[in-house]
Amino acid sequence: MWSWRIMDRAPRDGRWIIAINRGEPDRRAVIRWDPASFGDSEPWRVASCDHGYASDAFTD
Repeated sequence: MWSWRIMDRAPRDGRWIIAINRGEPDRRAVIRWDPASFGDSEPWRVASCDHGYASDAFTD
């Protein structure tokens, strides 16, 4: 059976993943860790736009 992983275990190699939004748990986003933004306060990039999110913006 497949289950969600916590964001601490999410890949940080640029692969796209599906994540749960912390502020709206019923919403999902396709995101990826942007290796070029190492040290940036918003390293997660959303597929549908060019906006970054902080590491704690998603739960799983």
